[in-house]
Amino acid sequence: MEDIIRGHGRRRPSVRLRNFIAAATMFVLLGGLVATQTVPEFILFRERLVLDLLEIESSVELAPIDLVTHDGLKLRSWYHPPAPGKPVIVYFPGRLGDLIRKPAHLFDLAEQGYGLTLAGYRGYGGNPGWPSESMFYRDASALLTKIFREGLTPDGTILYGYSMGTGVASYVATHARPRALILEAPFTSFPAAVHQQAASVPVWLVRSRFDTRSRIGNIDVPILLLAGQRDAITPPAFAEVLATLSEGFSKLHVFPEANHVDMIRHGARETIAGFLFGLESSQQSAETAVGGATQGGTSPL
Repeated sequence: MEDIIRGHGRRRPSVRLRNFIAAATMFVLLGGLVATQTVPEFILFRERLVLDLLEIESSVELAPIDLVTHDGLKLRSWYHPPAPGKPVIVYFPGRLGDLIRKPAHLFDLAEQGYGLTLAGYRGYGGNPGWPSESMFYRDASALLTKIFREGLTPDGTILYGYSMGTGVASYVATHARPRALILEAPFTSFPAAVHQQAASVPVWLVRSRFDTRSRIGNIDVPILLLAGQRDAITPPAFAEVLATLSEGFSKLHVFPEANHVDMIRHGARETIAGFLFGLESSQQSAETAVGGATQGGTSPL
């Protein structure tokens, strides 16, 4: 009679039944998590920034670019126009999605006349949707097509990826025709990066690939690889492998005092500026040799 709820005529669930329900609920929740993303992916995306860029002031004037994706999402990226003759740097951020603090050096370049496009990911910065590798690729390709067709890149693009964004930038570079590719703190692939941090994690748990290693040999434009000697997340060994696979097109710079987040403060700013200056010099020489031909009108995809 103690299990009878007086006045209602039904039994309370037993302790064993309640435990079973709780366990079943947890199993369903975990199953849903695995169905959408694995544990490594959950860690990859969990700290992403969800703030809106409009809430942050910048000395560089940025205009919103809204992309309607194939599945009906409206994703916002940001654009600063180039001076005549200057390419547009298209920046793909790391797993935090930081479009202001981390790429502050690109704002300095924008002040010098370079165009700038800050690519917004789905699920980041107020954008709808849920992050995933395949959707990042599809959205990024659509963004490149959009800014080209709207005449926003008259003198071409330079693709720039940081950390996770190096996987996105390398993918787009194999389908677009940028003037150059810059990879800061790259990894060869996401499974390799996971193994670097946690060698005991089973390979089958890592569904996202971001496999720059498999495609960098197909990128035939100048590539700048930036690595920090003290980077424990994406150590220089990753960039060294990529440099070997892209020999003849890539330049590797390892900064002895730098870690994963502070390469710009340890010499990368000057290295990037020198790389861009070299590109401009080469472009001017090529234009002179062919009577003023330019790459700016080439379709990106």
